[in-house]
Amino acid sequence: EIKVFGVYDPADYNFNLNMWSSTKADDFKASLNRIEKISLSKTSSEILENVLLSFSYPPNGMSEKEFANLKIDWLIKNNKIELIESFLKQNKEFSGKKKAVQYLVDNNISKANIKEGCEKIEFIDSTVKDSYLEKFKIYCLVFNNKKSQAQLLLDLLREQKQSDKFFDDKINFLLGITNETSNKINEKNLLNFYLSSITTKDFKYTPTKKTKKEIWKYLNAANLIK
Repeated sequence: EIKVFGVYDPADYNFNLNMWSSTKADDFKASLNRIEKISLSKTSSEILENVLLSFSYPPNGMSEKEFANLKIDWLIKNNKIELIESFLKQNKEFSGKKKAVQYLVDNNISKANIKEGCEKIEFIDSTVKDSYLEKFKIYCLVFNNKKSQAQLLLDLLREQKQSDKFFDDKINFLLGITNETSNKINEKNLLNFYLSSITTKDFKYTPTKKTKKEIWKYLNAANLIK
């Protein structure tokens, strides 16, 4: 059995490492594109996941960075939430980590079920460091009324220059440090948009064709579309 994310059977070690090395990068990408157009059975999908995500050298003519990004893009495109979580738990550093973290956080926020999202995010190992994830963790502490811990993490994030004026303003308001906050709706990412929606009095937002898909999902789940 071929295991994913570098957790493999030692007997398959050499096979795993070299399984793509003799395949040309263009042929690999063309094959994956053809497979994407096919409706696979559950068993076939599982085989594809194992083969694609096993620990191995990249195809001939493809860099490790491109190979890692291709895997992350495939996971996101196919909404493989559990596999993304496993990837983050088992790999401290990899190309495309920020994209994977943001997708996982946004998936939780877009359901408008922050309680569940905060519970799931706790399972990500503390060694995984990303500013977007850290910001969500800080908000989760506020959400769960652990304000002193939230303040401590926010101070650390500021020291590392990983926070920003908008996030500081919203968290300070939610912590009760300030009595007022900006009513400007920030659409830079879903976390900013969510914080805008819960801190703006009489929040009103009219989506357009340019509105990001994840914002549409959140608006629908939170019954904010009028």
